[in-house]
Amino acid sequence: MEKERSKLQGILQCKCPRCRQGDVFEKPAFSLNFAKTYRNCSVCNLKFERTMGFWWSAMYVSYAFTVAHLITVMVAINILTKERPALWVFFTAILGSFIFFVPAYFRYSRVIVLYFLGGTNYTTNPEVWEAQGE
Repeated sequence: MEKERSKLQGILQCKCPRCRQGDVFEKPAFSLNFAKTYRNCSVCNLKFERTMGFWWSAMYVSYAFTVAHLITVMVAINILTKERPALWVFFTAILGSFIFFVPAYFRYSRVIVLYFLGGTNYTTNPEVWEAQGE
């Protein structure tokens, strides 16, 4: 039997919040279909989209990631350069690095919302899964 994952491991590996074994996403993070999400967990059959429009709340988490990214890049540029660089340097650095992180921000914002706002509790007992009607 596989060793049980902690909540942090489940989030980092994008696993189901209830059984922490099934994948949330169908494709790898750096593929053209990085956003493809399974409807249900392949192990415990948990429905990932809890209610209609459930994923809208992930936009707020993604926004927080984006703001933190923007601030981090701007501070790093100011610290690493002796003179204030031209405005195009900021735009290029922010946009270039942001495009690289879009798949991670998208995925982790959804997984964080699923773990903390999805209303599911971790359990390895299949009888509980059936009792919850999912």
